[in-house]
Amino acid sequence: MSASTAQPVDLDLLNEVKSILRRDLKLGPDARIADDMPLIGGDMDLDSLDILLVISSIEKHFKIKIPNEVVGRWVFQDVTTLTRFVQENRNANADGAKPHAASAGAMNWLDRLPHGPEFRFVSAVYDVVPGKSAVGVWKVDGSEPFLKAHFPGRPIVPGVLVTEGLAQLAGIAASNDTNQRGGMLAHVDVKFEAPIVPPAAIEMSATVSRELGTLRQCDVLASVSGRPVARGTVAIKFEQ
Repeated sequence: MSASTAQPVDLDLLNEVKSILRRDLKLGPDARIADDMPLIGGDMDLDSLDILLVISSIEKHFKIKIPNEVVGRWVFQDVTTLTRFVQENRNANADGAKPHAASAGAMNWLDRLPHGPEFRFVSAVYDVVPGKSAVGVWKVDGSEPFLKAHFPGRPIVPGVLVTEGLAQLAGIAASNDTNQRGGMLAHVDVKFEAPIVPPAAIEMSATVSRELGTLRQCDVLASVSGRPVARGTVAIKFEQ
């Protein structure tokens, strides 16, 4: 449906989209956003990471899916076209299918990380589909030095290290070239659902959900004994 023939925009929805833009782009609650303000090229001139964050927020808030192929087209022409897309798709069912993981063969994927062994929070990688997904595990036995002062006597695996492990696995999943090393963490949004008490085998997965320029966003999940303990998204930036 073209912008010229589309139905009128719901003004309440338009204001809701503007509120999300003000929040995510840190414009301030009183910042004026015109209905026809371009999202690419105009006063906002969003870069790839800005667009990725806005897409993620819109998808989560309105429970819709914005396909990669429409991001650079009329949907992001301006604030109104983005709102119109939300209005037309907010009741559509999102496609939650994820690519099937295939065997990584004999490749030592941990060596693809830019980190040395002392700063790896992934013990083993079981399945990798380059550029699509990865599955791995981080084993913590309770003797690690970082646990000695982290709630002594009742240690808990630090969430920041679990997040780093998920980011490292996401870097492996997002690499579509077996000679590409890791990438750099651009953004992380991970929420914890339960503490992790050692000893534990922390099962992790990362699935690429979106590609935008040099950025690749992954849905990540950490579980212990089949119970989810952390989940969210990680964005990895690769050199051109």
